[in-house]
Formats: sequence, C-alpha cells, structure tokens
Amino acid sequence: MNPFVFPPPRVGRTGFTLVELLVASAITVVLAGLMIAILTQISTTWARASGGLVATQQAELALDVLAQDLQSAVLRRDGRVWLLATVQPDQSGAGDIGGTLARWSPAVGKPGAVGPGTPDSSLDLAPASGRLEDCRFGMAGVWLRFIAQVADRNDSIANTSAPRAVAYQIVRRAVVDNPGAAQRYGLFRSEVRPFADASPARERSTFAVGYDLLAPAYNSMAGGGALGDAGTVRRPRRELLLGSDVVDFGVRFYRPVAGTGQLELLFPTGHANRGFAATTALGAVPANPSVPVGEMRYGFPTVAELFIRVLTEEGARQIAALETGQLTGRTWWEITRAHSVVGTRRIALEASP
Repeated sequence: MNPFVFPPPRVGRTGFTLVELLVASAITVVLAGLMIAILTQISTTWARASGGLVATQQAELALDVLAQDLQSAVLRRDGRVWLLATVQPDQSGAGDIGGTLARWSPAVGKPGAVGPGTPDSSLDLAPASGRLEDCRFGMAGVWLRFIAQVADRNDSIANTSAPRAVAYQIVRRAVVDNPGAAQRYGLFRSEVRPFADASPARERSTFAVGYDLLAPAYNSMAGGGALGDAGTVRRPRRELLLGSDVVDFGVRFYRPVAGTGQLELLFPTGHANRGFAATTALGAVPANPSVPVGEMRYGFPTVAELFIRVLTEEGARQIAALETGQLTGRTWWEITRAHSVVGTRRIALEASP
C-alpha cells in the first residue's frame, strides 16, 4: 500500500460566471454610450464651427466687394441723385410690382415690419443698444444703388473704368430656373455697363440712361433684363448672386458735424426713415418702391457702416423646413438669431461732391 496519498488535481475554471458576464456587458454598453456621446458632440461642434466659418467667409467676401464699390462712388451737387438707399417694404407674391422675381409669401416666411423693435419684427432701425449688429432692415433689407467708378477689368471696352450704376439687394428666389425649385435668400449685385456701341445695349447703358438713379430705366424692367442692362438694377439676374443665404442687408450713412469732430447719423435715423438720397434736390423720392418725402433724408455722407447677416448651413436648413411647414414650434427670427453670423464694416467714402 502506498503510504503517500495525493489529492486529485483541481480542475481550473474555463469560463465566466453569469454575474461576471452581466457586469462586463454593462461596462461595455456604458463605454459605447460614452463614445457615441463624445463623437456626436464632436460632430455637432465641428458642423457648427464649419457652418459658421462658411457663413463668415461669405459675409466678408460681400463686404469686401461692397466696400470697394462704395469707396469708388461718385457724388455730385448737380441736382441728380447719385446714391440712393431704400428700406424695402414688406414683400408679397412676386415682390414689388415690376421689381424682383422673388417668392416672398411662403406659409411661414420672414416676418414683416409690423411692431418695429419687437423680437419677431424684421424691422429695428434704432435698436436700444445703438449697435449696428442689432439692427434689422426689413423683410427685404435695404436696396442700395449708386454711381461708382468701378475698376477697369480690361476684358472688353464695355468694362473700361468709367462711372456706372451699381446696385445691391436681397432677393428670395429659386436657386435654379426650374418649376418647384427651392426658394433661397441671396444678396445680388447688379452692375450696368458704362456704355456700348450696338443697340439695344447702347440705350440701356449707364451713359444713355443717365447718372440720376431716379431714372425710370433703373427702377423697372423698362431698362431691359440682359446682363449689364439698366433694368437689372431693379431686377437682378440669377448669375448676379454675390452671397447665398443672406437674410438681412443694410447700411448706415454719416457726415461730420462742423467744428465738433463728431459724426451725425444721416440714415436711418429711426423706424420712420425709410429712404436716403445723396442729392441737392430736396424732395426727390424714389418711385418703385415709393417712399413718401416725409420718410426721406438727404445729404452727402463721408462715412458708411455696412451690415450683412448670413445663415449658417444649419440655419438655412431649418429656415427652409420652417417655410415649407416641416418645422414647427419655433419662430423665424428665433432660428435666425441662433444660426447666423453678422458681418459689419465701417469705411470712408472718398468721393467729394
């Protein structure tokens, strides 16, 4: 008999208990949830940052072009209107009569000028803060037009550096010329050819129509609708788009107060000041859209402050959903304030009338 007795070998465990599996699964789920939350937050932050960057770049580009144009503006004290700004009235249907080809009346669209200064109004020309960034210039913004000595592009004789009419305005229109195409907001820049040799371009040039911005050809389709025609001042063509998703555009004009070194605000001086003209013809008023003489201001500015508001990609998506009835529970300006960028710039006007 063997005096040495050894216990049988112990068999090691080769698996996990049910409790251990449950704990491991719970930890995995928690970690996966944390990773998803982190990735979602990173994606959201990136989307907001990139959307804001694109909108900011659009605003800066538009301000660069406008500043260059305004700094080459031509002003004269000869009774003609060399610069004209109009806070456009509320739009409906296809915009102003004889004006834009816009679609301004979706089911839930940009509010009008009712209740100026209130949170959901599109008009606040005199914000309590006094800051340009807090201004709102109406449903269709400011329609700005002026005579400018645009730089010579040397691509044709029609683009020689010579005085010509230039205009800026917001239009809400289809992005492409197809039935049912999506309607988007955009800032358009129109430029009328300074002169031309052949007809009808010759009759629709700045030289032929004249250097008074109250001329009918600049204020209706009577001036033609081809590129470079005077009629594009009132109704710009699609290819004249300067910035997309621009939902507000405006300008302030100033002149110095003699002997003080201070600047006097010429336009807009309040909610009732809807028009401005650089002319010695006091009482001159635009015809389309019309502005009563009591709502006009006159003078020759030396400083301009420029304003533009551009939706981010997310803002454009939400506004489009709101205007087509796919988004409810939020107001137009609530979305716009949360998902847009504002660009401003102050420039000196070098013209000396």
